[in-house]
Amino acid sequence: MPIFLMLSKSLIRSFDTFVFDLDGTFWWYPKIVDGAKEIYRKLKEMNKKIVFVSNFSILDRDGMIRLLKKNGVPVAKDEIITSSYVASKVLKGKKVFPIGNGLEKELRKGGVKIVKNEECNIVVVGHDMNFNYKKASIALKILLRRNAKLYTTAYGKLWIFKDNLLPGTGLITSSLEYCSGKKAIMLGKPSKFMLEEIRKIVEGKVIYFGDEDEADIGFANEAGFFSVFIRNGVEKRISKNRPKATLKSLKHLLRFL
Repeated sequence: MPIFLMLSKSLIRSFDTFVFDLDGTFWWYPKIVDGAKEIYRKLKEMNKKIVFVSNFSILDRDGMIRLLKKNGVPVAKDEIITSSYVASKVLKGKKVFPIGNGLEKELRKGGVKIVKNEECNIVVVGHDMNFNYKKASIALKILLRRNAKLYTTAYGKLWIFKDNLLPGTGLITSSLEYCSGKKAIMLGKPSKFMLEEIRKIVEGKVIYFGDEDEADIGFANEAGFFSVFIRNGVEKRISKNRPKATLKSLKHLLRFL
């Protein structure tokens, strides 16, 4: 039995909702990938539902909308679900110490109480290119309390900035887990929290495009979505999960639309 299925126009057009991972699939931050603008436009013309699902937390959703629009993709806010947004839903009304400006902005907009000191029992990790020893020390002091909790928006090892591979949010998450002895509660892909939010907005048959083994393909398979692995993203091959199909790059989707 073959692992992969051959994509065709009839198969692609049978799906009602098209879900795209962002980082490594739809964009190589801060630019969208070749063909992405045309794909978005054609799917809109076909009256397909489009959803972007991402563990990317450098920007809040409003920042992502501005960036996508700048790149010719006029996305609506209700088309984007991020791990930071999920964090704001799960932690609404609670006092937290956040790591990362994009995460902090999303949490504030979602009604989460932000502290910059040790006066709370929750640490939430987002991507922070300015993460330092001081932030780590505050987070650790909080986490060493018996009832303190550690949440994270991502375990990613790598992310693509322009044409460079840089350390992902997993670098911060894993360091705090190691020092505190606590396991982080995952809020982004492939968590049940993220899936609950996605199920609220997808319709009919769902096809999912992503470039990571666990966070995308494993997540999509568990959800019962038709998974498509994009081979030129962060991970060049799949080691654990079997996608239903593969594409060399997202641009190649155009031939089926």
